[in-house]
Amino acid sequence: MVWARTKLMIWDYIFEPVKQIQVSYSGKHPEKLYKKINELIRTVFNVPDAYVQEKEYNWEKEKDIERFTIDWEVSKILDLYSYLAYEVSLKGFVAGGEGRAVIRIKPRLITEYPQDTVWQQNIIYEMLRRFWHRMFYHHKRMEYLNMGKEMCVNFEGSIKHYMEMIKEGHDG
Repeated sequence: MVWARTKLMIWDYIFEPVKQIQVSYSGKHPEKLYKKINELIRTVFNVPDAYVQEKEYNWEKEKDIERFTIDWEVSKILDLYSYLAYEVSLKGFVAGGEGRAVIRIKPRLITEYPQDTVWQQNIIYEMLRRFWHRMFYHHKRMEYLNMGKEMCVNFEGSIKHYMEMIKEGHDG
């Protein structure tokens, strides 16, 4: 991530044109997904705790029903200019041990170029940056895009596998 006041940002959705992935669950103990997703975020994306932000945590308990909404934002720094950004949300309810949950994953590759100084705002600098981006860095960004796809598919697969374990009663 570039720390600049003014910057040029290039956003690529990991699965174009799909902007988000949705996984739904209906069955026993959907509340157990919270702990597992929290664990999988750190292991699958291989990020330290400092790069995982729990943006919203809302867990309401009423008489016989629990409702929950949790949103995470995950940043995986790749190099000086690019990082993967994942928005993960879990929303659901449970009543009497049965319920539903929906998990949404919004993966993006973001590249930022600083444009703070007079030199960085110069037309010559911009021409050189574009040339470097097209000739050298574009290939690296495509590698990052593929890595982001692999991590997202692994994360989704791990969640689905855990959902099956919950249904079978082997959630450990």
